[in-house]
Amino acid sequence: MGLPVSSQSPPDTPEIEGFYNSFFLPLVRRAIRRHGLSAEDAGDVVQDAFVLAVEKLDPKRNPKAWLYQVVDHLALNWQRKNLRRARLMAQWASPSARQQATRPTDD
Repeated sequence: MGLPVSSQSPPDTPEIEGFYNSFFLPLVRRAIRRHGLSAEDAGDVVQDAFVLAVEKLDPKRNPKAWLYQVVDHLALNWQRKNLRRARLMAQWASPSARQQATRPTDD
């Protein structure tokens, strides 16, 4: 099943809805299992991936593989953003929190 997006004509809404409905939940589950996102964050990531798909997806290629790859990249970016935000919050929260944020972890 391919996403009917091309630069010549507007996308066909029923086909996009079918594409969306068939891939949304599997992609959310993937983001949760593979990247450890919450269900809400995973849904946001997948939603962002579909927005990109409508704008950039080439239907002549493999749309499913492209979409899975985009979800993986967006999920990694989401995780990096959240880690960066947590470090900044810890840095600016209190002197004791600042010391904990700069300590190396045992991971």
